[in-house]
Amino acid sequence: MSKFDTVTQRLKDLGFTIYEAKAYVSLLEHHPVTRYELSRNSGVPRSAIYNVIHRLEELGAVAAQSSEPEKYIPLPPDKLFEMLSRQFDHRLQAAKKYLKDFEIQIVPDQLWNIVGYENMILKAKELIQNAKKAIYISIWHREFILLQKDLQKAHKRGVQIYIYSFTDLPETPGANIFGYGLLEKELEKIWAHKIILIIDKNEVLMGEADNLQKKKTVWTTNRALIDIALNHIILDITIFGIRLRKDVSGFVKTMQNGETAYLGKLLTTKHPDIKY
Repeated sequence: MSKFDTVTQRLKDLGFTIYEAKAYVSLLEHHPVTRYELSRNSGVPRSAIYNVIHRLEELGAVAAQSSEPEKYIPLPPDKLFEMLSRQFDHRLQAAKKYLKDFEIQIVPDQLWNIVGYENMILKAKELIQNAKKAIYISIWHREFILLQKDLQKAHKRGVQIYIYSFTDLPETPGANIFGYGLLEKELEKIWAHKIILIIDKNEVLMGEADNLQKKKTVWTTNRALIDIALNHIILDITIFGIRLRKDVSGFVKTMQNGETAYLGKLLTTKHPDIKY
C-alpha cells in the first residue's frame, strides 16, 4: 500500500469519505489547484469533485482562494487534527449529556465481543490503565510493544505485573517476565498471535490477535473464565520453570493468593508421600 493510500485510509477511519480523503491528501501534495486539477490529481471523478470540495469546505479542511477560476488550499494537518479533536470532544460531551439517563450496569458474566485488531488493542490499553492491583498477561512481541508504555505506567502506580511469552520481549522495569525469547516470525509459521489479559482477577480479555482480519476477542467478568485463563498462564509459567530449570514457585504462589498452600494441605493429607 502506497503512502497516499495509507494516509487516505487513516482519514477514512476518522469519518472522511474515500473521495474526501483522496481530495484532501492530494491537496497536501499539490496546491493551490482548481477543481479540475484536483479531480485529475486525486482520482476523484469530475462529477463528484464539486460536492467533495463543498463538504471539505464545510468541515474547514480546505479553503478557496480569490482567483478566477477558484483554486483551493488545504488546512495544515496539525490544524486539521486540532479542529477534529475539538469537534469530536464537543459531540462526545453532548452525546454523554443526553445519554446519561440511559446508563446501565455491565451484566455480570456477560461475554462481550471486541471486533478487530485496533479495537482489541484499545480495549487492552483501557483495561491496563484501570488496573489497581495486578496484571497477568500472555502475549506476543508485536502486541507487547503496543501495550508496553501502558504497562510501565501501571507499574509506576504500584500494580504488580506478570508477563508470559514464547517470544522475545524487551526489558520492562518492574515487570515479572517469563519469556523464552523465540523469534516471532519463526513462531508465526506454526501459531497465530493470541492474547490473554487478566486485570485484578476481575476482568479478562482473550482471543486471537490478528492484525489482518477482523477477528473477535472476548472481554468478560465471568468468574469461571477468569479462573481458567489465569490457570492457563500459571501452567505456562510453571512449565517454563521446569524447562529452563528456574524456580518460579514464589511467583506461582503469589498469583494463586494462598490457594496453593491449602491445596498442598489437602494433597499431603490424602497422599502423605507427595512432596508439595
